[in-house]
Amino acid sequence: MKEAYFAAGSFWEAQLSLDAIIGVISTTVGYMGGFIPYPNYKDVISGKTGHAQTVKVLYDEDIVSYLDLVNCFFEIHDPTTLNKQGPDEGTAFRSILFYQTEEEKQIAQRAKFLYTFFNPMRKKAVSQICKAGCFYQAEDVHQHFIERQWFKLM
Repeated sequence: MKEAYFAAGSFWEAQLSLDAIIGVISTTVGYMGGFIPYPNYKDVISGKTGHAQTVKVLYDEDIVSYLDLVNCFFEIHDPTTLNKQGPDEGTAFRSILFYQTEEEKQIAQRAKFLYTFFNPMRKKAVSQICKAGCFYQAEDVHQHFIERQWFKLM
């Protein structure tokens, strides 16, 4: 089992999409890329901590590759907008591929280049590619938020 980290705007939507991939074992939403330990949701979305809303993905590399996950990352959000996804704005919603190894870094760089070259609008991907740091799990209310809201409606 391996882990990967992706910041693709709101972690609620990203978690829902990443959970649907065959080979993904589990996902957890949280915060990464900031400078204050143990941030909370309110402080992260204020931009005061430097963190981005991030999804931690545990996956079976015999079923799904890191490249497959990176390609999904580029499909589930707009990597051409800086610090904005849909109605969400601010550095907490920026696009980041967090890598753990040099191989993952190279895969992320290649995928970003290819996305820029081949996307229909020919817009440049602004996604950051950053070394993974400390991941802080978000509050329980944010875990699988969309699924829980959907089930309340049923």
